[in-house]
Amino acid sequence: MRKLFTLFFLVFVSFSLTSCSTLSSSFTTENVMKVHQGMSSNEILQLFGEPESISSAVCGREPNQWTCTTWKYGEYPVYRASFTFSGEPGKYVLNNFDIKKN
Repeated sequence: MRKLFTLFFLVFVSFSLTSCSTLSSSFTTENVMKVHQGMSSNEILQLFGEPESISSAVCGREPNQWTCTTWKYGEYPVYRASFTFSGEPGKYVLNNFDIKKN
């Protein structure tokens, strides 16, 4: 019975560790250090690949409001990154970013 419990526990721990969301291997220190405001969305795609989720909102205050689009990678609270762009689809310009690797 004790061996069965130990085996169950090891399988559970292994499953728990492998199911944690992590940033893709493209989030190297070298790539992260290349990120800067004003980058195009195509440059972000080249560095990090397709985002896991995309959202759109209104940013700023009147009379200077604009539509901003945020791309997210990874999953809170472990590893995550978000890139917020201004501009039109296909011509997004990086306005803000937040990358948490640990």
